[in-house]
Amino acid sequence: MPLRPLANLLGADVSFVDWSSPIAVSPPRAAEHSEDDLYWLSRIINAESRGESLRGQVAVGNVILNRVASSRFPNTIRDVIFDSKDGVQFTPVSNGTIYREPTAQSVLAARLALNGTDIAGDSLYFFNPSYSSGSWVRRNRPYHSAIGCHLFYR
Repeated sequence: MPLRPLANLLGADVSFVDWSSPIAVSPPRAAEHSEDDLYWLSRIINAESRGESLRGQVAVGNVILNRVASSRFPNTIRDVIFDSKDGVQFTPVSNGTIYREPTAQSVLAARLALNGTDIAGDSLYFFNPSYSSGSWVRRNRPYHSAIGCHLFYR
């Protein structure tokens, strides 16, 4: 993998210096999230998309963060995950899989999402058609894309 995309993915920057020392890699930006954010985001990613590609897992994390940023949802990761205003939002909350230890890849996906990697655009909803018909989402929200096993909606 080329250096610049890899460094950017991890939150670092690559810049041209001069021909004697052509590149400089600056360290990752300071985290703008708490350990609690990482804890809950990695757990919901793991529970919702265990076995998915890293790309698919980051996309699930993007939806959670998009909800945090939206005025229509609670404003913390934990509160978004456990939101029950319109019924349980995420199956892992009701079946207990939210409490499983996340995989290393789920933690990496959470870090990438928290550091700004954007796969799902402005999506606020997702579902896996193997487990759910997504009837409400399909009727009420515009389609965004399919990423891995999930369909994403705005």
